[in-house]
Amino acid sequence: MNRNKESQHNNNDIEESIVQGLMEKYQKPPNEYLASSKQLIESSRRKLDRKVMDEIFKSSSQYYPQLKVIDLAIPVQHEVVHISPSVARDMLKFSKRGSINTDLSNRRVNRSAVKKFAEDMNEGRWCLTGEPIIIGHDGEILDGHTRLEAASKSNYGFIAIIIWGISDALAFAHTDTGNIRSRANVLEMAGVSVDAKVLSQVAMLSKAFDMTMNPYAFRGTQGTSFKPAEILDYVQGRDELALSVNKISSLAKEHKQQIQAPQATLAFAHYLINEKLKSYEGDELPITPDIYIANIISGLGQTSTESIEYKVRDYLESIRKESTSYALLCRLSCIFKGWNMYMGIPVVGKKVSVRRVANFIKNEEGERVPAKAAGNIKEAFTIPFIEPGKTPHKVKKRAAMKQVN
Repeated sequence: MNRNKESQHNNNDIEESIVQGLMEKYQKPPNEYLASSKQLIESSRRKLDRKVMDEIFKSSSQYYPQLKVIDLAIPVQHEVVHISPSVARDMLKFSKRGSINTDLSNRRVNRSAVKKFAEDMNEGRWCLTGEPIIIGHDGEILDGHTRLEAASKSNYGFIAIIIWGISDALAFAHTDTGNIRSRANVLEMAGVSVDAKVLSQVAMLSKAFDMTMNPYAFRGTQGTSFKPAEILDYVQGRDELALSVNKISSLAKEHKQQIQAPQATLAFAHYLINEKLKSYEGDELPITPDIYIANIISGLGQTSTESIEYKVRDYLESIRKESTSYALLCRLSCIFKGWNMYMGIPVVGKKVSVRRVANFIKNEEGERVPAKAAGNIKEAFTIPFIEPGKTPHKVKKRAAMKQVN
């Protein structure tokens, strides 16, 4: 009986060795979304010992099957340690992405949270909750910056669980569920050299546009909900997004008194015009996207009230103080109308201004009441290089509203 068990154990070891050898030779170990890796699950041959299961789940262990043990290329390890104020300070100083590793940077910490955490540490009210300080396989801090910052400002520091060896390439985008990282945080961490916040906004607009079935009914980012990792992945495959943001950022700094629209709006307009230009089959352009957008931002040389850029700037100025998603659509449509007019392409209404839902309407009793979706665009959205399409049904319903003086 013992011989059979020993033989079976040896066979399992041999099988595991063969599988591991084949994986090393023919399969590239996954380094993203490791927690969803079927390859890692299927290649696992070990299970948690029943004694370990009992230790973890206590009396409830009897209801659970033995869990598979996943063998990672870089093993994940942990310890419970004391992090003193000086150690916390040094961890942030020497492990800080951007200091040693110039390709990466840490996110900004929440100052109010740092103050509260430091007070709790000083007053002996810091709990060992199980939330760890997470260190990547490269020695960089993936999660715990706020707690470390608080410890560096405290008197005694704190006891923490430290986990190291995390090798998932997208770990930063998904860690710290208690203080969810913004899309801009993720882009900054990835080493984006342009304004990460603006790039994040432009990426969301671009992704939302790509997802819109009917571009004439484009609604911007209304109704969308993108995860930080999605935006990071989207940006990494589109260098043109960062180039557009960089171009607009330079122009905005040079003409900060003249600019009439948010940088993200102008950068997306610049990006989309250039993207549509790739499929343009004409022999020459009356104006380049760079010059067109630069003229809109600066207003330089626009002395004639009949010039296209003058009219675009005039409309942008009329809604400059608005910050709604409706105003965003109107700004973009106006800029694209101006571009299409340069290209000799017809535009809705034959002018750059955009028709909008009135602020007030009359009800059945003839009373003046606020309109639903007041200020929303009520014409088909304009797309660079594309002739006007049919007005979407939902937009037509908006157009039925009557303006009241």
